[in-house]
Amino acid sequence: MSLLYGAFLLGALTIAAPLLFHLIRRTPKARYEFSSLMFLQPSPPRLTRRSRLDEWLLLLLRALAILLLAFAFTRPYFRTQAELSLSDAPQRHVAILVDRSASMRRGAVWEDAIAEVNAVIDDLEPTDEVSLFAFDEKLEMLVAPKNSDGFEQNQRRELVRNKLDELSPTWGASHLGTALLGVAERLEATDDLHQTHAALQIVLVGDMQAGSQLDALQTNQWPKAVRLEVHSVVPADVSNARVRLVESQEEDADGERVPRVRVRNVAGSQVEQFEVVWSDGVEDQSRPVSFYVPPGESLVLDVPLEISSSPSDRLLLRGDGPGLDFDNTFYQVPAVQEQIRLAYFGSDAENDSDQMRFYLSRAFGETPARKVEIEAVETATMPNWEFDAAPYFAVITQSLSAPQQDGVNQFLEQGGNALVVLSSDDMVREMGAWLGGVQPLPQVDQDRAAKDSYALLGHIDFQHPLFAPFAGARYNDFTKIRFWRHRQVSLDEVDGATVIARFSDDAPAVWSVQRGEGTLYVMSAGWSRSDSQLALSTKFLPLLSRWLELAAKGRLTSQSYVVNQPAPLPAARGKRVVRTPIGDEIGLTEQDNVFTATTIPGIYTLLDEDQETKFAVNVADRESETDPLDIQRLEQFDIALGAAPSQIAQLDQMRQLRDIELENRQKIWKWLIVAVLILLGIETWLAARRSRQPVQVTGDLA
Repeated sequence: MSLLYGAFLLGALTIAAPLLFHLIRRTPKARYEFSSLMFLQPSPPRLTRRSRLDEWLLLLLRALAILLLAFAFTRPYFRTQAELSLSDAPQRHVAILVDRSASMRRGAVWEDAIAEVNAVIDDLEPTDEVSLFAFDEKLEMLVAPKNSDGFEQNQRRELVRNKLDELSPTWGASHLGTALLGVAERLEATDDLHQTHAALQIVLVGDMQAGSQLDALQTNQWPKAVRLEVHSVVPADVSNARVRLVESQEEDADGERVPRVRVRNVAGSQVEQFEVVWSDGVEDQSRPVSFYVPPGESLVLDVPLEISSSPSDRLLLRGDGPGLDFDNTFYQVPAVQEQIRLAYFGSDAENDSDQMRFYLSRAFGETPARKVEIEAVETATMPNWEFDAAPYFAVITQSLSAPQQDGVNQFLEQGGNALVVLSSDDMVREMGAWLGGVQPLPQVDQDRAAKDSYALLGHIDFQHPLFAPFAGARYNDFTKIRFWRHRQVSLDEVDGATVIARFSDDAPAVWSVQRGEGTLYVMSAGWSRSDSQLALSTKFLPLLSRWLELAAKGRLTSQSYVVNQPAPLPAARGKRVVRTPIGDEIGLTEQDNVFTATTIPGIYTLLDEDQETKFAVNVADRESETDPLDIQRLEQFDIALGAAPSQIAQLDQMRQLRDIELENRQKIWKWLIVAVLILLGIETWLAARRSRQPVQVTGDLA
């Protein structure tokens, strides 16, 4: 027989109570004064050797009732099944996930993280399965979950330790949410494949900095079977500051823009005084500028460039704590302003705020990287683009003459891009044939479609290159842009038309047609005040800039990227090579249109025949947000925090559940309670009978 709650046996000690009550004689409560006893010493009753047990049977009945009652509370049961063994409990699969992003380069954080992982391995039970993952922007599996490699558990743990020795931090950003979901899915897939029903656990080891990306956890469901245990590695010095170059809008006395620099200091920093200086990588190229930045604040100041024989390509931040210089350098390639010509076919005045040219001419402000000039074509003649340089892009808002149609066709055939805005129904009829067979809808269909006071963009193809930059959740909302008028057209006769966006009434809003090597875009509504609110929306300038980028075909690629960000490449002129900041040269093929090996910060150089193009790569800004991440944020995504039960703990839990089930089936305690009630009934009847017996008096009365 076994006991479910053996501690209740201590209640059996209460059987001493009836024994004491039988031995102790109560002192009479009433007091009576007798004159004849006034001169005697009081003598209270006390236990003596003559004290004895008078009612043995009652005492035994009461003690037995107490003993059975205590025994009933222990919930006794008989074991009828074989004893469970360790093999009956499921294993525990522990996946160790190590953060190796750029912020792990601070101080001794990386060494402490490796020591923490080794401590986790030492604490594993002999039967625990272990795997190893590392992440920055991408998740890498270093030691796979349970597989057919034939390794014993000890061998797999030595393999994990060897992989740890080979691991080192990268310069990438921390995409924590994506990594956690990736490991959780691997654990579940392995468990389903082998049908082990293991206890799944992720042990996360990292600095848990606030800049970690958690967006993936918002859009995906966390597996309920996977638990997460966080081992946060905190550096001895939590200080950190970063330096960034911001776009300047002010000019000095010579008309040159003065570089402006922002220094941000993390909360909890112990350093407030910094210096920023321009450098060429060998020596300083400007006077240092002092920054006083309290913890948790940022400051923007001018850091003027000085004329020197060596060009400055980086900003250096000084004054940060030792070992915290991973983000103290900002690389920058001096921008060469590109002159961009945009042809505008339309007769509306530049200062007429009701027309499209007014907004187009004010959309592109001059920047150090580019200056957009709009060349208006107001007459029916066609500019000689063979003699003059052809524009980057053409915007057409009125019907073209025959010479203009031929000239624009030639421009498109040679690889140019153009946008036609159908500003009126007459323009649809006049330009329909040139556009490939665009036809206006019958008037009845137009009246039916125009019954609403305005239209919205109902469907947008965010996979198309034009709208691809707007695909993110923060940018894909076009529902606030109202179109008061749009042309109802049919594209049934247009060959090769790709509809990019449609209105809510299913009418085409934006479509494209390939002509030779170029692309012709068409909009059935414009951005004039009478047509829509497009020009007043936040989508107008990014959309126009995207058209310019597509028309440039690589010529407008940025000169600044972050680590691991693909860098678009211009069309090849010959054999191309990219020289990395450490001097390695990576060859490119003619088909390569992006460069993806931006793995370290610094200045990269694209060598194409006799032309050199430089671009800068920097550490992502979020990696500098080294304030500690609130672990409770992970619970908001329904992640179960804490360690998964070990195999021994699961075995104890299984035994306890089995014992509870056995006891619930047998319910011996109920019979014990019945026995207690029977004993109490007998004791009550016997005590009542004894109290009614007459008192026998012996001897003669005087």
